[in-house]
Amino acid sequence: MKPQVLFIHGMWSRPWVWTQWRGLFEEVGYSCTAIALPGHAEGEADSALENKGLADYVDAVMRTAVQFERPILIGHSMGGWIAQQVASRMSLSAAVLVNSAAPAPIFPLRPVTLPGTFRTFATWALWRKAFRLSRWEADYLIFTALPEEEKAACFAGLIAESGRVAYQLGFGSLNLAGSNRVDRDKIACPMLALSGARDRIVPVGASRRMSAWYGERLDYREYPEHAHWMLGEPGWQARAAETLAWLEGLGVKQPAPKVMPLS
Repeated sequence: MKPQVLFIHGMWSRPWVWTQWRGLFEEVGYSCTAIALPGHAEGEADSALENKGLADYVDAVMRTAVQFERPILIGHSMGGWIAQQVASRMSLSAAVLVNSAAPAPIFPLRPVTLPGTFRTFATWALWRKAFRLSRWEADYLIFTALPEEEKAACFAGLIAESGRVAYQLGFGSLNLAGSNRVDRDKIACPMLALSGARDRIVPVGASRRMSAWYGERLDYREYPEHAHWMLGEPGWQARAAETLAWLEGLGVKQPAPKVMPLS
């Protein structure tokens, strides 16, 4: 029997972002759950995110993950960092990190990030608030490689995010409380990282640094055509199929997925 797959969304997101990947995984026989992090469920007000921190998100994923025997965790962006943290705390079959936020030793901000984040980090007392991206910021940071006709619909699906979480993930080792640290020596499962070279919110330089920090613990793959929304950009089917093939190579078997046209 295949392990349960748990999909973890990133900042400003809800479980819907995994709809296409989840469908492909279920086609080949996986049972899948897309987790809604605290404050991110349908119908919740922006205020539900105020003062939420990474620990709240990790605890929520842990509560779901411990219900299954050695599940597979697949996380996007912040969800990738959460997957790393959970992998350091319990036994998993595998962890897949898609455009993953980096742990504490890697400073994530680069010049390319600043046009889309300056307004956010200039907001006084952001750590006590929930905040939203503007349409321009979302297009610049997240939807860079999406076709123009798809950007509006994806933006409509974004929600607010916790300012505290933005601070905890955004400053690497300058987060003196250490809430963004990951104990890599406690991670025993195989890990795969997929990185887009055009990513502006998790710049490829930060992803390469994370790969170097993990060394042989991490199978790192980089794609020049992709940006941050690898979940739905043209070519997403190939990335999902490669992930399935990688899992098969670990001995997590599944039949071959159907060939699907690129969107």
